[in-house]
Amino acid sequence: MGRWYHWSLAIVGMGFLGGCTSQLPPSQVHSVAYYAARIPPPPVSPTIPAAPTQSVAPQNVTLHIVVNTEQRKLYLYRGPTLLATYPVAIGFGGSAPRRIRGDDKTPVGHYHIGYVRWGTQYGPFMLLTYPNRRDAEWGLREGVITQSQYQAIVYAIDNGQVPPQNTPLGGYIGIHGMGPGFSYSRSATVFPGRWTAGCVALSNHDAQNLAGIVEPGTPVEIVGKVGSYGQQIGESRRLAFQYRHVADSGLGPSTSTDRDVVQKPQTE
Repeated sequence: MGRWYHWSLAIVGMGFLGGCTSQLPPSQVHSVAYYAARIPPPPVSPTIPAAPTQSVAPQNVTLHIVVNTEQRKLYLYRGPTLLATYPVAIGFGGSAPRRIRGDDKTPVGHYHIGYVRWGTQYGPFMLLTYPNRRDAEWGLREGVITQSQYQAIVYAIDNGQVPPQNTPLGGYIGIHGMGPGFSYSRSATVFPGRWTAGCVALSNHDAQNLAGIVEPGTPVEIVGKVGSYGQQIGESRRLAFQYRHVADSGLGPSTSTDRDVVQKPQTE
């Protein structure tokens, strides 16, 4: 059936792909990314406890990150100077300016590094301060989150803290590596394409380099294809409507399994 197809199955058989993979229903897609996204992460537990609430006030305002989800590139700047460019993988659902938990989309917007956690099953994990104020305003307006959840998000943002990560908007979106199942060599590259559950993935070597440079408060701008903005908003609104319908049926976050909480500190 072709070298590409057999190579895809070989990767699955090896069973070593790590990362914040998505859980999707059966599909007729038979690409490498499709199969790879279903391989469970290696059985490695985080070696450090959950990070406490901490300030994410910028310490180095000249350092900033731009992630271009269309180009699949991460650019690290110091002021106007480009320091490094890294190839990345993004969410299985692509990228969008609005998202909810479980849609496997990488959020488009302005965030900061909330904390850097070493020794996770994905290597160094750089949490993003998602959701931001605009995400929260949209979620409240569309009925995705409650007033109290909105207030908790805004309070954290106003006080320079990591916002709540367990609301229906989702959480634990970050920048991370491939994990110990993959090489840490400089020559190793990130598994390409769209296979995470919303995070931005780097190679292990690149993730270690980046994690050693950034700090809490480093700005991160995630950009996507502007031309598809209206369509993405429409998709998010449909998802929000479906979420309200499920919640009204008594199957909302109060009774369903909250992936963001149960799998903490894994990424969404």
